[in-house]
Amino acid sequence: MGFQMQPYGVQAMLKECHKHLFGLKEAVLKNIDAYKQLSVIIRTSLCPNGMKTMVINHLDKLFMTNDTATTVNELEGQHPAAKILVLAGKTQQEEISDGANLTISFAGELLLNAEELIRMGLHPSEIISGYH
Repeated sequence: MGFQMQPYGVQAMLKECHKHLFGLKEAVLKNIDAYKQLSVIIRTSLCPNGMKTMVINHLDKLFMTNDTATTVNELEGQHPAAKILVLAGKTQQEEISDGANLTISFAGELLLNAEELIRMGLHPSEIISGYH
């Protein structure tokens, strides 16, 4: 019969299946992975040969669309970093009424290249200054 300690502090507030990331590099790479997944979903509807995206929302309603704004509105992403990219696409759609797909796809490609640079050993602040 083993003795189990009850979680305390921050550990008590987190779900049982949470993951604790150590180090800046690992956390940044996990965020980039979330961006890449969203970008891959959205990229399929880019260009004249773009395909429709099928989204089933939380009400089990089916959407077939090639409009990025509709896709992004109906996706229910849980990752905080991916929500930032969704917000950028929504803002682009509201301000310009176009280009949400390009915004999300372009950001995904920038972050894909940034991932390679991080794996090579560059610090994220160096990559950011290089993108400026």
